[in-house]
Amino acid sequence: MVDFKVRKAEDNINARLPKLFNESGLGDIIDKGDLVAVKVHMGEEGNFTHIRPIHVRIIVEEIKKLGGVPFVTDTTGVGLDRPRGTAVGYLRVAASHGFTSETVGAPIIIADGLKGLSGVKVKVDGKVIKEVEIGQAIAEADCLISLAHFKGHPRTGFGGALKNIGMGCVTKSGKAQNHLKMKPYVKSELCNGCGKCIGFCPVDAIEMVNGKAKIDRENCVWGCGCWAICPEKAISSWGEMHRDPEEFCIAVVETVSAVVNYFGKDKVGYMNFLYDITAHCDCFPFSDNPFVPNIGVLASRDPVAIDRASLDLVNQAPGLPYSVAEELGVLEKGSDKFSKITMIEYLNRFPPVDPLTTLKYAKEYGLGKMEYDLVKI
Repeated sequence: MVDFKVRKAEDNINARLPKLFNESGLGDIIDKGDLVAVKVHMGEEGNFTHIRPIHVRIIVEEIKKLGGVPFVTDTTGVGLDRPRGTAVGYLRVAASHGFTSETVGAPIIIADGLKGLSGVKVKVDGKVIKEVEIGQAIAEADCLISLAHFKGHPRTGFGGALKNIGMGCVTKSGKAQNHLKMKPYVKSELCNGCGKCIGFCPVDAIEMVNGKAKIDRENCVWGCGCWAICPEKAISSWGEMHRDPEEFCIAVVETVSAVVNYFGKDKVGYMNFLYDITAHCDCFPFSDNPFVPNIGVLASRDPVAIDRASLDLVNQAPGLPYSVAEELGVLEKGSDKFSKITMIEYLNRFPPVDPLTTLKYAKEYGLGKMEYDLVKI
């Protein structure tokens, strides 16, 4: 870990990140000539508390020094009509947030193709997930480094290394599968036969039958967002299709397991950036006040340990006034902040979840350990 306490120029966190990267052993996963996928989330349109491009560039330069060939990457969001729903849209949003090949020092590649439908399918014998579709460009890389902005999340309690891999490395179909317990269907009593959804579907999985739209659920690729564009709201909504919180956490963990097993544990590394820590994730189209002070950056080869350490550090920190921490009465050091944040008004569309749920399942799936030694650099 490096923290944000700085008293002189050489203690600047930017100057200490290379040492953190190398002393944590992340450099050991890179062989000369490796194509290195640097997985980030560059923020939804309107969000400004995402990871900073300068910090991505510092890690990119370290990868280059080791002979790796880095590219900065993420996958499209669910819904073709959203700002990040296509590669074109996401690159436009990324550039507006300061993420360009010039600022990060490497090409930026949206891994799942133009519409988010390009991936490599991997079979999984999971409780919830049976097949994972890894974004094509990520799947073609030789190793993977997760740079995660640590923050809250309405469904898992928090988002860090595990969620950056389990949700961010898959196609929009994979994202929808993690979130949703079923594919969309048409409520015929509400459909007026306008046909808007038929023209919208990129795989021609919707047809008109007796004047009503009908979704071929076998051919439906799940994540394009037809429910959002129906003017009559005749397609099952996101909320009514959603998995319950525990099943959602299991789906994320099973996807992480598939991605890590695909690369091999010795070819995946993790860094968590604990600053601008908001109650919501970076896919929200706005940024609330951070609810604890900036803490630091962690690095590890163990995704469970790094997320548990990050969770503990946030809970040990004092809450900030004028934030959800004050609103929920968790300003004191040691208060269990993440157990409360899903109760904030703009997050409470779903039942609250124990933030340890994802970590417990990740440990059960052999992804890492809850125990850790925190070494400050």
